[in-house]
Amino acid sequence: MPAELLPVSGFIVAPAKGQDDHALQELIMRVNAGSLSYLHVPPPLVYRWAALAGKWAPDLQTFVAQALRHTGNLDNFLVQPAAVDHHQGAYGLLEASIAAAELAMNPCHRPGSFEPLPPELDELEQVCSVAAFLFDIGKVFDPLPCDDSQRAEEAPLAPYSDLSRCWRASWKALSGRNPVLAAWMFHVGRRAPSNSAAVEIARRLVHNAVRASWKAPSSLQLG
Repeated sequence: MPAELLPVSGFIVAPAKGQDDHALQELIMRVNAGSLSYLHVPPPLVYRWAALAGKWAPDLQTFVAQALRHTGNLDNFLVQPAAVDHHQGAYGLLEASIAAAELAMNPCHRPGSFEPLPPELDELEQVCSVAAFLFDIGKVFDPLPCDDSQRAEEAPLAPYSDLSRCWRASWKALSGRNPVLAAWMFHVGRRAPSNSAAVEIARRLVHNAVRASWKAPSSLQLG
């Protein structure tokens, strides 16, 4: 579907009941007190992630869960640092990703402050929040911390890795359930510019949120 033909409303719908309806909530519960609790993800991060997930439509929640699982590097996403110049400690990538998603919802939000997120989000804000959360998921394939300062100067900001490759399997599944939403995720996440003004606005929102998250101080106090 050409980007210029994508609608700006009505493209997120409730999915039919299925085995992945609660995949993201179940993943977060596994991190909190289940099979992934051995990673000792700090409870404040788990809480912020759960609050964030509750703002995303069901199809977006399923997409995030599948994208994280299908990388095969979920543990890296949860525990590795984000970069050498920001969020350098353990769990830094998760914290920076959560902060980016929060800032995509509200650019005035103070990450780590536990301020309430907006009570209602339109569909495009939800898409931008998910795209910001997954923007640097490619770092799981290269867990050595990078330097994001040079990337921060790029216009437009490029994902750390090819997002299409990182979420290919989950994107195909989303396309089967909700092809218009899948098209939005594809166009917002790709490197190439779009002819659609709506897509370019969404891309700028995502890029600004990601850059802002890099500048946000870490709230983690790790001993």
